Amino acid sequence: MGMQKFLEGRINFVKDLLRSDMYVSYGDIVLITCAVLSACAAYRWPKQGKSSDQKRFTSLIIEHSPPEFRTSWISIPALLNDGLISEHETLWGTPGNECRILCGDEIDLSMEEAILKFPQISREKVQQYSYASLIYKWLRCAYSHEYCPHVNITEVQASRKAARVSYIGRLSDGRIKRMVAFHLDYLIELAEYHVSVLPADVP
Repeated sequence: MGMQKFLEGRINFVKDLLRSDMYVSYGDIVLITCAVLSACAAYRWPKQGKSSDQKRFTSLIIEHSPPEFRTSWISIPALLNDGLISEHETLWGTPGNECRILCGDEIDLSMEEAILKFPQISREKVQQYSYASLIYKWLRCAYSHEYCPHVNITEVQASRKAARVSYIGRLSDGRIKRMVAFHLDYLIELAEYHVSVLPADVP
């Protein structure tokens, strides 16, 4: 069986799990889906060492994904949680919006927009908060090494709307922390796309 067929099987397996009556956690689906993405990156750039794993993963997702996946977009709540921006610089700083559940399309920015809006943050630093980088650090690595998500991740989808990512507030140490939820449909579609476009010379 070729690698492409094998990875297609993993995607179908994930979909079957979600349709089944078996209990399946968010982490179970994320772990398999991110492993598929890692495999796609490894087969696209097979001669790179282990130290380049993050670069391979994020390069695959940013450079080889269609624009509609918005993988280079910057998570504004992630910047907020790390103290790089303040709440008044976001939609939550507008009266009446303090407790709103928001989807990425409502608050996040393209990389260039984020760099222009927050000139106090270096381009290199801003890039660390792209969807691709967060999927790698907060999902792929977190579940692979500890089988639990990063502290900023919520396993409960914050919005029922069709979205790539959504955000909900949670009270923590006397302040509202913006929890990040990458939607499973988005992650599965992303992995499915990259399996479908594996280079032709992959066995």
